[in-house]
Amino acid sequence: MGSLSKISILRPVTTVMILLMVILGGILGYNGLSLAMMPTIDIPIALVSTTYIGAGPNEIETLISKPIEETLSSISNVDTVTSISSSNSSIVLVQFQDGTDIDMAAIDMREKIDRVKSSLPEDANDPMVLKMDINAQPIYVGVTSDNLDLAQLNDLLDENIVNRLERIEGISAVNLSGGDENEIQITLNPDKMDGYGLTAPQLAQALAAENLNLPSGSISQGDSKLQVRTMGEFKSLDDIRNVMITTGTGAVMPLSDIAEVEEVVKERSSYTLVNGKQGILISIDKNSTANVVEVSDLITETLNKISKEYPELDILMLTDTADYIKLSINNVTKTAFQSAIIAVIILFLFLRNPTTSLIIGVSIPTSILATFGLMYLSGMTLNVISMGGITIGIGMLVDNSVVVMDNVFKYWDKGYSAKEAAMIGSKEIGMAVAASTLTTVAVFLPLTFAEGTIGQLFKDLSFTICFALLASLIVSLTFVPMACAQLLNRREKNKNKRKGFITKILDIWGKGLEKLDNFYRKVLVWVLRHKKRTMLFIIACFIGTLACAPLAGFDFMPETDEGSASISIELPKGSKLEETQNITNEVVERIKTIPEIDYYYGMVGSGMISSGTDSSTVMVSLVELEQRNRSTDEVCEEIKGLLADIAGADITVSASSSAMGSFGGSDISFNITGYDSDTLRQIENEIVDLLSTVPGLVDVEGSSEDVVPEARVVLDRKKASQYGITTSSLANTLNTAVSGSVATQYKVNDDEIDVRVRYDQDRMNYITDLTNITIRSNTGASIPLTEVANVEITDGALQINRENQKNYVTVNANTKDIDTNTVQKLIDEKLSAYPFPEGYEYEYGGTTEQMQEAFTKLALVLIIAIVLIYMIMASQFESLVYPTIVMFSMPLAITGGILGLLITGNTITVTSFMGFIMLVGMVVNNAIVLVDYTNQLRERGLECFDALIEAGPSRLRPILMTTLTTIIGMLPMALGTGEGTETQKPMAIAIIFGMAISTIVTLILIPILYLGITNFRNKLRRKRPPKDMDNPYEDGEEQDYEKFNTSVKIPEDKVRPDTREKKDKKNKKNKKSPVTNDGGYEV
Repeated sequence: MGSLSKISILRPVTTVMILLMVILGGILGYNGLSLAMMPTIDIPIALVSTTYIGAGPNEIETLISKPIEETLSSISNVDTVTSISSSNSSIVLVQFQDGTDIDMAAIDMREKIDRVKSSLPEDANDPMVLKMDINAQPIYVGVTSDNLDLAQLNDLLDENIVNRLERIEGISAVNLSGGDENEIQITLNPDKMDGYGLTAPQLAQALAAENLNLPSGSISQGDSKLQVRTMGEFKSLDDIRNVMITTGTGAVMPLSDIAEVEEVVKERSSYTLVNGKQGILISIDKNSTANVVEVSDLITETLNKISKEYPELDILMLTDTADYIKLSINNVTKTAFQSAIIAVIILFLFLRNPTTSLIIGVSIPTSILATFGLMYLSGMTLNVISMGGITIGIGMLVDNSVVVMDNVFKYWDKGYSAKEAAMIGSKEIGMAVAASTLTTVAVFLPLTFAEGTIGQLFKDLSFTICFALLASLIVSLTFVPMACAQLLNRREKNKNKRKGFITKILDIWGKGLEKLDNFYRKVLVWVLRHKKRTMLFIIACFIGTLACAPLAGFDFMPETDEGSASISIELPKGSKLEETQNITNEVVERIKTIPEIDYYYGMVGSGMISSGTDSSTVMVSLVELEQRNRSTDEVCEEIKGLLADIAGADITVSASSSAMGSFGGSDISFNITGYDSDTLRQIENEIVDLLSTVPGLVDVEGSSEDVVPEARVVLDRKKASQYGITTSSLANTLNTAVSGSVATQYKVNDDEIDVRVRYDQDRMNYITDLTNITIRSNTGASIPLTEVANVEITDGALQINRENQKNYVTVNANTKDIDTNTVQKLIDEKLSAYPFPEGYEYEYGGTTEQMQEAFTKLALVLIIAIVLIYMIMASQFESLVYPTIVMFSMPLAITGGILGLLITGNTITVTSFMGFIMLVGMVVNNAIVLVDYTNQLRERGLECFDALIEAGPSRLRPILMTTLTTIIGMLPMALGTGEGTETQKPMAIAIIFGMAISTIVTLILIPILYLGITNFRNKLRRKRPPKDMDNPYEDGEEQDYEKFNTSVKIPEDKVRPDTREKKDKKNKKNKKSPVTNDGGYEV
């Protein structure tokens, strides 16, 4: 370390050039960094999606989900296989073990699916294998118009807008929803169909057979060949009406004689609402590798051009996270800038010299720019987590420069030339600075190897702080000594200048610091003489702060206020779309009066969030945080009050978040697993009732409460076989009668619309209409449905969930005015007394599972960090004892952080736990500097007690400077109220309180332990202690204080004459009164 400083001092021009190159590289790196909300996270989850139109949840489970589950379970590294079977669709999710290459796993899944395809129903679509990608969330754009109806608006967007959006770089797909679509509807007359002996499948086959253009080979004509094509595609509705149908008796008639053919608007299952008006939702999917901010900017630019070209369109970007990302990054950047300014001011107050403050001021941006350059080279993004690392790093990266600067300044003040002071000072402190830096780096390195979501989440934070610390170490050992050697000489030349007003104020401040030194010296002497009392007091403080941990409580992540809320509206299962639409319109009308709302949008029926005609979701976006006086939660409370008296619907209002806190869904979630669905439902109902009595739990509900009424048509196989009627023919007839069947496609202007064959819907509104349907037998006779089948009305499951081939139901709940950890204990107490049947059990999932997993991994990281720190300090001190002394500064730092969280009303979260891990690496730095300097003084001949009395006050100022720069640098983060600051606030609070308490511990406890262990070792060696440490000065024995005031012996020829004269006068003064009456020392 000393040689590095020496080279930089001897070659200042080279050092400055390298510094400028680092600055230039940092600027280029900063401009090249991509913006993101969160770090890139690879989730080891893939899913298989299969559609089987017309099938219910039970059929989907039996025919599709179970075969796919069984074949996927054999893939290597599979953790869990979960399936969700609902009407018309099956989703099978496969979660792999952490560290699995998800791309290779997806290839294995596709191979397995190809093998099982043949066993799936023929009418089912091919299964699709998709990877879970947290960075590929769609961007939604709402479009409304006062001049165009929904059909015209849909056509305009489809023909002129969609293709322009698809051409944007980084866009993978653009979809429209909420618009009106047309279809050709062929309404059959049941009486005529029965009279002519015709069936709906016969008509559908005839239409499909006629609507074809087919190649028929080629023929020769002279020297050329002509392609022969058979042309039969429908060109108009009349072509469809004139399709000839052959009856059972052999007669031929046009389709129009037995059915009505018309182009109509397709029956809607959903509609989109944008600011109270019906509109169309544009869903824009970006590539997983594309940067969301860059893509969002390009989309905004394109939409602005479209708005100018089509003034009749009202276009609104709905779910653009780019603005929030920019606001968050700007807020964190502003916090970092404030921290840097505060750090320079603190250093100026302590060093009382603009030159030294300037040197430190230059070292801060240099280290930060070097960090940006390293971040760019390592492929990182500029996100809230990595910028949080920069902010935290500012408070720590000045520590090295401060300690080196203080040591150099001390030698220069004693008479050495600037160059000599820079060389000796940097060499003396170099190893301690390197060791303290490495101990902090050792805290963060284990995080980079942690697996799972937490490891990926905080990897950016770890790398950023490591880069910042290593850059600051190099700057402190190269640029700082070089700058001191150059600039302190200039100060020496200007030393005799007239003192100004500011200088006089700083001199007064300096005298105050000297009084602080003297006060600490007296305190140190007292505590060393009263070790037992002091130790008992410190132990009592530790126990007291440790007892605060359960009171603080535990949560997964801090809540973030992104200014977004969701209103979920649930009507009784099976409700019509019109009823849901009326309730939704009422909700929208009531929330219009809230001043904080910027815009709102929603989907009624199946669509973006909700599914089914009986549900809808309204998303509310608020104005920016700085423009409103209430939080999102407070606005949600008002919305709940406004909607409380709406009857006939279950309305839930909650603040939504797209950041870290949104991973788990409900605050509490656990699955009850078993094999029998009826038993599971009974257990679930009883547990929901049981947990509803737990204080602090709200919104307790089970997943199987979601049931939908269904009519089950059960075929009597014995009777049906007499007429030649099969389950398949019955299902086809019912499908055509109830919802219609698509026979073929009709092309209009390059677009294809469905040709649907169906019965008159006026005759198919009630269950009695269903029983009146007739089915054609194999002899052509019409058989009533009730003759061959029974119709039952029952409640069917909305979906069937399975995990690892066992059925499960989920119980969800939210917490109110209580932390997650405490409420989990209350739940465990209730469930421990519940008699679960054999084979049935519960396990936590969602936020609870993530919290437990996260704290387990972080606790392991903390243990590894402590071990690494001990190993580094043992190597530095070449001792196993001194690192043990230093380690005693850790426990009170952690409990101090917990106390701070309790006082400020925060809970222990993943981010605050990260603060504890940082504290472990940060608090030992001051102790290392103190112990290292004490060892140096003892090597120069001072006794243990004398060395401690000299080392403590000598290192007081650098310890206070480094602590204050860290603490005050964290204050903007701890007090921040802007977007993106909520995540970092608990971490900053934990560090501030932990650092404050640990500094006091370092200055008091470490000297006591050092002295006690030294005395103990001396007794073991059977050596007489150098002094009676409980009473070091007997009978007024006069001590030469000179040795306490000088860390090294300075040769007389090295002392400047003016300094030597002042020193001689000071020596005479000290000899007159070296000891005060109270046993303290006077400087």
